[in-house]
Amino acid sequence: MATSSILLLLELAQKQTDASAKKLGKLNAIQQEAEKKLQLLVQYRQSYQSYLQDAIAKGVDQAELLNFMAFMTKLDAAIAEQKHALVHAQNNRMAANQEFLASQRKLKSFETLLQRQHMAENKKQLKSEQKLQDEFSANAYHRTSSAPKEN
Repeated sequence: MATSSILLLLELAQKQTDASAKKLGKLNAIQQEAEKKLQLLVQYRQSYQSYLQDAIAKGVDQAELLNFMAFMTKLDAAIAEQKHALVHAQNNRMAANQEFLASQRKLKSFETLLQRQHMAENKKQLKSEQKLQDEFSANAYHRTSSAPKEN
């Protein structure tokens, strides 16, 4: 494979790796945001649960208690929905992480291939240079050995 072809493939693999890294970064941020939202909802529910218990202890009418219970139900639904969103975000991040690792392996393969090709070219060039040097030495030896000797 020609060096220019490998360089093109290497450049494309680098672009793909960069894009995968960018995507992974965005999905990491989305997952962290989903985790924060879930934490806030859970904390809010705990606070509201404490408030409800205090209100019940002090005495609360039935209509107010029903409003509290309806709100708690809505909070529980929001928490369940946020948990689902978090699982979805985690799955997307894991898939993007696998994609990123695959693109890194591909990039590393092309880098290794390019390195091997450079080593083969260097070896070929060294062999060619050695052949020229051997020919030069042989010609020089023949010239000196066939030259008339002076006594």
